[in-house]
Amino acid sequence: MLDLLSIQPHQVSRDLRGYSVFFYGEPKSGKTTIATKFPRHVLLAFEKGYNAIPGAMAMPINSWAEFKKVLKQLKDEAVKEKFETVIIDTVDIAYDLCEKYVCANAKRPDGGFGVDAIGDIPFGKGYTLVAKEFDECLRSIVQMDYGLVLISHAVDKTFTDEQGHEFNQIVPTLGSKPRNIVSRMCDIIAYSRAVQDAEGNVSTKLFMRGTPRYVAGSRFKYTPDCINFTYNDLVKAIGDAIDKQMAEDGQEYFTDQHSNLYSNVVELNFDELLNEFNNLVSDLTSKIDDDTFKEFWSPRITQIIERYLGKGQKVNNISREQTEALDLIVSDFKELIKNNL
Repeated sequence: MLDLLSIQPHQVSRDLRGYSVFFYGEPKSGKTTIATKFPRHVLLAFEKGYNAIPGAMAMPINSWAEFKKVLKQLKDEAVKEKFETVIIDTVDIAYDLCEKYVCANAKRPDGGFGVDAIGDIPFGKGYTLVAKEFDECLRSIVQMDYGLVLISHAVDKTFTDEQGHEFNQIVPTLGSKPRNIVSRMCDIIAYSRAVQDAEGNVSTKLFMRGTPRYVAGSRFKYTPDCINFTYNDLVKAIGDAIDKQMAEDGQEYFTDQHSNLYSNVVELNFDELLNEFNNLVSDLTSKIDDDTFKEFWSPRITQIIERYLGKGQKVNNISREQTEALDLIVSDFKELIKNNL
C-alpha cells in the first residue's frame, strides 16, 4: 500500500547485488570473464563467448521466446536459491532478437501477422513496442531481486556537435534506443580496454568516469576514474566510494544489508482485485438496506467506476489490460466505505 507517511530515509547498500552494471569494451578485454566472478551467476549467453571460461554457469539463448521462458523460471524460489546475478551477453544481440520477436508478432493491415522490419509497423509504433518489451523484460530481472550485469562491445564513432564540428567518441555498439533504456537502469556504466605502460607491460583497465573520449559513469559520487579490471577491484572501488560518501553524509544513510529498490514493486493481480471489488459490494449490501444502497451507495460507486473506465462502463466488462484502473477503483471504493460506513 502506498503511504507517504511511512517513508524512511534511503540507505545506500554495499551489497553489489542490488545494483545493475553495464560493461562494454574492446574484444577479449575480460568483460564476460569478470562478469562470471559475480556471486552465484547465471550467464544468459546470447553470444557464445564463454567457451574458455572455467566454471561459467551458462544458458545459451537463441531467441527472445527462450529468454522469456528463462524469465519465468527466474521467478521460481528454487532458482533464486541457486542464482543471484543474471548476466546478459551481449545485450546487443538480446535487443536484436527482441526486435525480431516484435516484428514476427506485429499485426498487419490485412489482418495477418509479421512484418519484415520494425519500421514497417505504421506510425512508428514498432519502435515503441520494442522499447516497451525490452525495458519490461530487463526490469523484471531486478524486480525479482537479482543483480544484473549487461555486456556490450565498443566502437569508435564520429559525431557532430551543436556547432557542426566533428568529434570521435568510444561508445557501446548497442544502438542508441536500447542504450537509453540500459543507461537509465544501470548504476554503473564502464568501459574496458587493454593499456600499455611505459615499460611495455599490458593490463586491462576499467574506466568508470566518462570523458569526451569515451562514455562511462556511475551513481556513486566518489567512483575512481579507472581501476584494474578485476571483480575484487570493482568491489573495493565501490566500497571505498561508499565509505567516502558515508563520511560526508552520515553513517545512518548506509548499510551492509542487501537493498534493491526495484524489488519493492508490487505486481497487480487482476483476478484478486476483481474478487476484492465483488467482495466489497457483497459485504456492503449485507450491512445496509436496499433503499440506502440504491439512493446513496450505487450512484457513488458508479461515479468511481466511470472516473477510470468511462461513461456507462461496468466493472464486469473490464479487461485484464485495465488492471491498473481496477486497482484505482478498488482503492477509491475502500476509501468511500471508510469515510461513510
